[in-house]
Amino acid sequence: MKRTRLQADDPLSVGEMTLIPVAEIYSFSMVLGERAAFVARKRPKAVVALGPRGAVALSVEGEEISLEELAAGVPGLRKLVAGIGGSEAGRKENKG
Repeated sequence: MKRTRLQADDPLSVGEMTLIPVAEIYSFSMVLGERAAFVARKRPKAVVALGPRGAVALSVEGEEISLEELAAGVPGLRKLVAGIGGSEAGRKENKG
């Protein structure tokens, strides 16, 4: 069974900035008779930076990406951003 998903990791505060890393998690498992195999890989995909000027999402290549589109694909990211102070009403949102 193959599975790929995006996951927000624990936020990291640096001065006035808070960074939320987003990783792509890939897993594969197989059972054949009495044998079983499991492989998993976690790779950085993006980072959300929250600060006094608002919130912005960046790809691992350093390009701005849509925060709304990223949040749509990452369970719990909207709630995490809002809880840190990145609510859409008071923050600059990247429109991609």
